[in-house]
Amino acid sequence: MNESPAVNRASIQHRRWLPLSRAGVRRAFQRSRGQLSIQRTFVVITLINSLVLGYLIVISSQSLLQSKEQGAYDYVSVALTLLLAVLALLSFLIINRRIVSPLAGLSRQISRIEGGDENELLRVSGDDELAKLVNGFNLVLSSMRTAYAELDSSNGRLREANRQIADSIRYAGILQRSILPDKQLKEVFGKDHFILWQPKDIVGGDYYLFHSDAGRCLAGVADCAGHGVPGAMMTMMARAGVDRSIRDVGIGSPAAILTCTDAAMRSILLDDRLSKAIATSMDMGLVALDFETRSLRFSGARISLYWSDGEQFHSIAGETRALCERRRGSYTDHLLPLLPGFTYYLTTDGYLDQSGGEHGFSIGNDRFTALLVEHASKPLMEQREAFANALVEFRGSYPQRDDITMLSFRFD
Repeated sequence: MNESPAVNRASIQHRRWLPLSRAGVRRAFQRSRGQLSIQRTFVVITLINSLVLGYLIVISSQSLLQSKEQGAYDYVSVALTLLLAVLALLSFLIINRRIVSPLAGLSRQISRIEGGDENELLRVSGDDELAKLVNGFNLVLSSMRTAYAELDSSNGRLREANRQIADSIRYAGILQRSILPDKQLKEVFGKDHFILWQPKDIVGGDYYLFHSDAGRCLAGVADCAGHGVPGAMMTMMARAGVDRSIRDVGIGSPAAILTCTDAAMRSILLDDRLSKAIATSMDMGLVALDFETRSLRFSGARISLYWSDGEQFHSIAGETRALCERRRGSYTDHLLPLLPGFTYYLTTDGYLDQSGGEHGFSIGNDRFTALLVEHASKPLMEQREAFANALVEFRGSYPQRDDITMLSFRFD
């Protein structure tokens, strides 16, 4: 949409009054070197005036010598011409001493300042208007140098603070990574599982969990509200709530664990005003596997379970309410057989909601379903690479919107 003329004029006036940068000042000096300086201009004018006055003196003298009748008028003309020449010489000396020479000296000093001499100031003798102008310039220059020094000092402190914060966050990322159950998953599933965990920042609000007990195990993914450091802090509280729930109700019923975790999180966030001031909800999907009966129990809070063998596709949607929402949700177990040849998937909404493609739409359920059917029959490590590559290709130049976690396993 075209801008109005008033906006254009305001923009032009604003740019006109913007202070010159150091690079701009340097370019201005470089352009001025090819122009005629005040000193040279004054010398040229003086030479021209001298030639004219010399010519007048010569003409007047010749006229006086050749005139047979030397009248008083001729003598007055010669005298006035000589007087004019003397006055011109005096004017040259005065202007050169008071204006041209000081300006030439100031020009050399400014060149040194422009060259990077941080201690250089303009110097001129006298107490005239030029001296006052130089003093004002020195005050401005000194203020600018002080401001630059303070800015450099502030930038240095900010860089140090940023380094310390970044180091702390990286260390927090190491701690968050250390509590994830990669080793336990590998011991139970071996090569028949994969984890795709991509926090939006160094740390994130997504995590995955795993517990095993005498031929049974519990696996799941969770998406806490927020990402970055706040999301990571929420994962610590969520993990504490889940561990407490497992101690109370065991790992046999995912629905019971979700209900108990919801109550535990509410007890952790005792201050009702705090829970209203910050986002405390959490999506979670859990599967309890019984290897003896070859069965699977699933329950989800806004997280669904998908499974496919490359030809068939099935899914069970999670409940519509997240944990620790203002209104309590109710959660139900879904009992399924563990089918050989099928790959099972749990994923947070970060993968489904990622923007990309030609129009910036999200991946969505349809594209995600097509990816599952396309890759479900492949080895699990190949599937992980395929899902990661598909995400990168679809995202293109769009930034990652949210933390991403996908847990997949197969039981043959």
